Amino acid sequence: MDIREEILNSLLPLTEEEKVYRRFYELRDDPAARKAYADQMEEYVRTHRLLIFDYPFVTHPELLREEDLYEHLSITKGSNVNVVRHLRYTPVFTHSHTFFTVFYVLRGQCGHTVDGADLPMKQGDVFFLPPYVKQTIEVFDDSLVLNLHIRRDTFADVFFNTLRYNNILSDFFMSCLYSKKPVSGMLFHTGADREIEGLFLEMYKEVQLDDAYSWRLLNNLVPVLFARILRGYSDKAVYTGSSARTDTDSPTLRILSYINDHYRTVTLEEVARRFSYSVPYCSKLIRDETGTGFVAFVRRIRMNHASALLLNTRTSVADIADLVGYENPESFIRVFQKEYHLSPTAYRRQGTVG
Repeated sequence: MDIREEILNSLLPLTEEEKVYRRFYELRDDPAARKAYADQMEEYVRTHRLLIFDYPFVTHPELLREEDLYEHLSITKGSNVNVVRHLRYTPVFTHSHTFFTVFYVLRGQCGHTVDGADLPMKQGDVFFLPPYVKQTIEVFDDSLVLNLHIRRDTFADVFFNTLRYNNILSDFFMSCLYSKKPVSGMLFHTGADREIEGLFLEMYKEVQLDDAYSWRLLNNLVPVLFARILRGYSDKAVYTGSSARTDTDSPTLRILSYINDHYRTVTLEEVARRFSYSVPYCSKLIRDETGTGFVAFVRRIRMNHASALLLNTRTSVADIADLVGYENPESFIRVFQKEYHLSPTAYRRQGTVG
């Protein structure tokens, strides 16, 4: 048995939680039997915090935060990536995430809605879901769906090169990170592509292995996955959703990408000259896309990079100030405190507790 088959076989058995979910699902048309089973399983549901809405103590999680998923994973001391198998038979509920999610249907199919639009997925489909976009997902058979989670707060630093190049994925992530009119999702039909499947399985394996090298490998496998998807399917991407924009091919996103690439020293005059616009018109494009002016947008990028460095490195505050474009550490501290209502040192201490 090769490693691919070994991982696939490990994904097939139902967990104990899934068995409980499945039994509730099987009893959906028998209220009396379902009530009796609910009485029997109440303590188990409480202990394992299952999403069985028959119980009044079970709340509806409308927003899943990064800390909800990453708190108990040791790899996330250095990792910005997590891969889990979606629990089968979980009741359907509308929710959103604070992180990027990439769904991959490994086997079978699943029900899926995004921003109110139905989007059923089949084997080989890869769907990119931005933070804060409402969605549902349902798997009520033995289908296998993998969820790739990518931290939003460190994305621009860890996957910096992903944002540098002019392609539909860099546009997608730039739109999600900085635009006031982001897309609400992007779908690729990869079918039986063995390379795509292999990358998802390898990332899943590293999460399970969880050794000293796992987070490094995960952070490097994600850009490889993106490149494989772009190579084979960039001309077949489907933008989704009912309320958000459905096109990321915008000259303004080129501008935002350029600013993101040169944020330490960039000026509005330089940007306007680079893209052959007048300074006032370039300023208007940035404001229309982001909802803020040029100076505020650059400050936002600098603060995003600074917060990631504070939480994920031991670099001194003075050196971080220099790295993100502030010659004077005191100026950096003032701007940071105004943005986060904490000093850089307090922010670092708060984010690394435990």
